[in-house]
Amino acid sequence: MTFQILDDRRECYGIYYNGSFIYDNFPSNLDRTWEWCPHLLGRNIDYGSIFCGGREIGKVGPVHLQDRYEIYSRKIRSFLRATANAKIKFDDVCLFEIVPQQHLRHYCEVKNDITNWVFENHEKPQNHQHMVDVMELCDDISQKIPVIDLNRLYRYSKHDRKAKYLFEQVKGENTPILYDVWGSVTGRLTTKPGSFPILNLKKEIADCVVPTNDVFVQLDFNGAEIRTLISLAGKEQPEEDIHEWNMKNIYHNVTERSKAKQRFFAWLYNPNSNDQETERHYTREQILNKNYNNNIVSTPFGRKIEADDFHALNYLLQSSSSDNCLQSAVKVNKLLKNKKSFVQSVVHDCVTIDMDLSERNMLPTLVEIFSDTSLGRFKTSVQIGHNLKDLEEVPW
Repeated sequence: MTFQILDDRRECYGIYYNGSFIYDNFPSNLDRTWEWCPHLLGRNIDYGSIFCGGREIGKVGPVHLQDRYEIYSRKIRSFLRATANAKIKFDDVCLFEIVPQQHLRHYCEVKNDITNWVFENHEKPQNHQHMVDVMELCDDISQKIPVIDLNRLYRYSKHDRKAKYLFEQVKGENTPILYDVWGSVTGRLTTKPGSFPILNLKKEIADCVVPTNDVFVQLDFNGAEIRTLISLAGKEQPEEDIHEWNMKNIYHNVTERSKAKQRFFAWLYNPNSNDQETERHYTREQILNKNYNNNIVSTPFGRKIEADDFHALNYLLQSSSSDNCLQSAVKVNKLLKNKKSFVQSVVHDCVTIDMDLSERNMLPTLVEIFSDTSLGRFKTSVQIGHNLKDLEEVPW
């Protein structure tokens, strides 16, 4: 049965279902709506937004439904403007408290119609549950506000423009990490406007971010995209550093890790490279023939991505590596439920845990479930520190 959430904020509990507004217990037979929200944790529900790859609801479906949606959403926006003009903070009220039921009913009905159209005209994507898990992970992260050493950040702001901008953003404000799961073509996380800038935080000022608990623990895949390529080629994962392994087993005339790394990436993202030694082992052409057809990249995680010949391999590896890391981050996050320690952030192929040292006995298990991926067992580096800059790798 199709329904719509009236307001996705935790303190605003309400749905529209079967012509009625419900503000207490959700009926058990609800199974379809447009978009995930925290009210729906643990429920077996299909989401229209995932069915159509994260497109905005007003941009899918027949034109007459899009036109209806625009009419009624414009009404909703007018009530929001009136609320703002009345000097009422939207944070202090719920949507269903400021929009008359008549207008809210029209708005929800057209959302139902678009949602039903999507389910009737799209197949359920292979990565539906994965996307739900990632949304839950990102929501959990958004509930933990990064702790900032404002005194240190203020000192940096005197001579660093980015530090100055960040100081102005976070002083006196709770600035959460707000991820956008639909912000990139490959599925790699981006951040929403107003988010703490975790994805482009300068290394030089990262010591301003300190843990809520005792220490940060970072779990980081070694050579994630290369290991993804190895998995796609059907080969076993080396247990040692991937560039050291390449140097010993492929590039017999190369004696420096940095040069082995440089040579590999010069081959990887240059379709015209004629490096036969690398091609014989990593079989780039075979991988593309299997995963790229008719300008569509198909990843092991069920994504379908439009691409041209030049970007196909890059999209395949970036998307698969990102989803592989997110899948591991989801496992780590679930293990830490109801613990003092928590997932602080995910940055590309790295997960940062804000750890309470009373729970340090969990670390071996956390590393194990993070390393044991859908694409094979990935070597993981573990770094520990008292801020996001000064982290030291520990043997593992």
